[in-house]
Amino acid sequence: MNEAVKKGLGFGVTSAIITTLGLIVGIHSGTDLRGAVIGAILVIAFADSLADSLGIYFSERSQQNSKKSEPFIAMLTAFGGKFIFALTFIIPILVFSSLHTAIITDLLYGLILLTIFSYFSAKSKKENAFSTIVFYVLLASVVITASHFIGAWVSSIT
Repeated sequence: MNEAVKKGLGFGVTSAIITTLGLIVGIHSGTDLRGAVIGAILVIAFADSLADSLGIYFSERSQQNSKKSEPFIAMLTAFGGKFIFALTFIIPILVFSSLHTAIITDLLYGLILLTIFSYFSAKSKKENAFSTIVFYVLLASVVITASHFIGAWVSSIT
């Protein structure tokens, strides 16, 4: 796989999972409104994906040894990966009648995806898969927990 594709896809998928999980948990804790959670996921899928992919583009362009097409390829794969993976988190929200059940399902789905992605990322770099998985899941857990408390706090003051 092309290095630019690996960078873009790796960033996009990881960012989609962690950002979307944090956002839906925070919105759920703050509002408990299905429409707000769906709207937030759509915004993450489009606006945040576009912003992140532009960041990847400019970062790749600043590399002295990158080929002309690599920044653009990294940008497209980052956008596509984040856009598509972020949108998949809407499915449980639409399928389950209980928003709480949908959020729990999204959490399990996201952490399983993150574990799988971490495993393959570690193996491709010949790193210890267990420590890589623990790192990503721990980071996601910090984001999710902080987002829950931020949402609850905002709900309590408004």
